Amino acid sequence: MTVFAVIFGTLAAVALLLFIMQSIEMRNIKKQLRSISNRETRELIHSKFGGKNARELINEINSLLKKMRRGQEKYKRKSHEMDQMITNISHDLRTPLTSAMGYINIILTSDMTENEKEAQLNIVEKRLMRLEKLINSFFEFSRIISQERPPELERLNLIEILQDSIVNYYDDYCSVDREICLKCDITKLAVFSNRIMLTRIFDNLISNAYKHGRGTLEVSVDAGEKIRICFKNELIDANIDTERIFDEFYSTDISRTKGNTGLGLAIAKQFTRMLGGDIYASCEDGSFSVIIALSTT
Repeated sequence: MTVFAVIFGTLAAVALLLFIMQSIEMRNIKKQLRSISNRETRELIHSKFGGKNARELINEINSLLKKMRRGQEKYKRKSHEMDQMITNISHDLRTPLTSAMGYINIILTSDMTENEKEAQLNIVEKRLMRLEKLINSFFEFSRIISQERPPELERLNLIEILQDSIVNYYDDYCSVDREICLKCDITKLAVFSNRIMLTRIFDNLISNAYKHGRGTLEVSVDAGEKIRICFKNELIDANIDTERIFDEFYSTDISRTKGNTGLGLAIAKQFTRMLGGDIYASCEDGSFSVIIALSTT
C-alpha cells in the first residue's frame, strides 16, 4: 500500500504541477494578447513553459494574428490606392477642362471673325468630349483598383492610339511654336492592351513634355521583341532627378511655380505597370527621355 500511496502521491503532485504550469501559461497568453491588442506591433505570442497543448494553442493564435495583420495591410493598401486613384483622376479631369476654359476666354475677350470663333469652338468641343470620356472612365479605373482585377485587354493598333493623342495636343504645341514629330515607319502595330489606359499614358507624357519641355517633342516607336516608345525633348529645367521623377507629387521648382501637382508621370507609371510594361526616364546633355517598354502579347 505504501508503494501505491507514493506512486499516487507522485502522480497527484505531477498533475498539480502541470495544472499550475498550464494556468500560468494561460495567464501568460492572456497577458501577451492584451499587450498586443493595445498597441500596433508585429509581435507574436510566445510560450513560457513550452507544453505541447500550449504550443498548439499559441501556434493557432499566432496564425490568426498573422492572417488578421495581412488583412489590415491589404485594407490599408487598397484604401491608399483608391485615394490615389481619385487624386489621379481629378488631375486628369482638370487638364481638358482648363484648356477648354482658356479657349472660351479667348473667344469672349478677343476680336475674332466668325470663322475664327467657329474654329476655336471646335477645339473647345474636342476638349469637352475628351472630358466626358474621362468622366465615364472614372468608374472603370476605380473598379480595377478596388477589386484588384486586371484591366480588360483587347487587340488594339498602338500606332493609331498614339497618333490620336498626338493630334489632341497638336494645337497646344503649335500655339507656342513647338512641334510633335512622330518617328515611325509603320501604321499598324498590334498589341493586347487597354485603350483607356494607353490613352492616359500617352496623354500624360505628351502633356508633361508640353509643360516642362521645349523644342520639338520627338516620339519614336521601336517594334522589336518588346515595343519601345520614346518621348524625347529638351528640358526647361535640367535640374531633375530621374530616379524620383515618377514618384507621386514629385515636381521641380519650376513646375511648382506653374501650380502642377507632379502626378502626370506617376499616373503613367501606375498604368504602365498594370499593363505589364515598364517605364523609365533618362537625362543626357539637356535632353530628357521617357521610355515605355510594352509586350506585344
